[in-house]
This record gives sequence, C-alpha cells and structure tokens, in this order.
Amino acid sequence: MRREIFADGERYHVYNRGTAKCIIFHDDEDRYKFLWNLHKFQCDKSGRPIVAVSSYCLMTNHYHLSLLQMSENGVSTYINRVCMSYSLYFNKKYNRSGCLLSGRFKVKHIDNDAYFLHLTRYIHRNAVDIVGSNPLESYPWSSYPTYLGRVESPIVTDKLAMNILEDSKKYKKFMDAWDPVEDLLIQDYTIDNFE
Repeated sequence: MRREIFADGERYHVYNRGTAKCIIFHDDEDRYKFLWNLHKFQCDKSGRPIVAVSSYCLMTNHYHLSLLQMSENGVSTYINRVCMSYSLYFNKKYNRSGCLLSGRFKVKHIDNDAYFLHLTRYIHRNAVDIVGSNPLESYPWSSYPTYLGRVESPIVTDKLAMNILEDSKKYKKFMDAWDPVEDLLIQDYTIDNFE
C-alpha cells in the first residue's frame, strides 16, 4: 500500500524508470504508444476527468509527469492504467515477460507555485543531454513545444504554468534563464540519483 495520500485539486510530480534502468522506449512507435496512453486515460469510463497533465518528458529509460488530481484516486488510477497498458504492449512487441518498470511509481507533492513552475522547467530540461547542440524545443517527446505554442497537444490539459507566465515568449525566457543553483534550491523536491 502507498504511503502517499493524494488529494483532489493538488499537483504531483510522478516518475519511474525501467527495471534495472532498462530501456523502456526503443523507438518512436513506443513513444507514441505511451503518449497515446497519457491522453487516453485522463478520463474515467464515463468521460469524467480523473487527472490533468501539466507537463511531461519521455526519456530512453524513464518518464516524468506533472499531474493535477481531479477525482479521488485519480493519480494512482491514471498511472496504473497508463503503465499497465504500455507494459502489455511493450512485452508483446518485444516478446518479453515480467515487470517493465521499477516497482511503484515515485511521487512528490507539488505544494507551491514556485516549485510547480520550476518543475516544468526541470521536466522539460531532462532532454538536454539527448538534444546535444540542437535546440531543446526540437525534442518531440516532451510538452515543451506545446508550452512554446508550436504544437497543440491533447495531452496537456492543465495550463496553469502557461497561464502564470502569460504567454509562450515569457515561458521561453523563463526556460532560458535557468541556473543550476535553482536545482539545488529544490533538491528536496526532485529526484535523488534517478537518472
């Protein structure tokens, strides 16, 4: 049983990686399937929203999500559906069995707007090592292009961060103003040795 208690109207940073740090996204088809799941399972069977996605990033062996819980047990139900469906797809595609992800998903409560805003930047900046010399907004497997207004995404249904910063130009400026010291300021709220 989880120790965390999820509350409606609260936001959470949710993340997990492959068992033994194994690759969980081998190709674009895998990433599209996971993104489809992120969209598909935001509502219950009656069409009522259970979570809203604020931001996301898919890496080779892990994922990050920022979620707003909208109904009781919404976060747990959502993540279980997304990951169970994806694991079944992955195991069938790659002719494997067993757990794909490393135990229960990890979660941190987002308890203030400053942390929430910085978390969107933290999530989007996860792809820095992958894009290399290319601009970060060229990475298609995060919500960053949506935040910049370049791509409309049915996945991002919680627009609070975009509303706080008012427009895509201000969000880009916010991203560009990143300083490594800021990560130290919120280190208790982010992942410890997760990468």
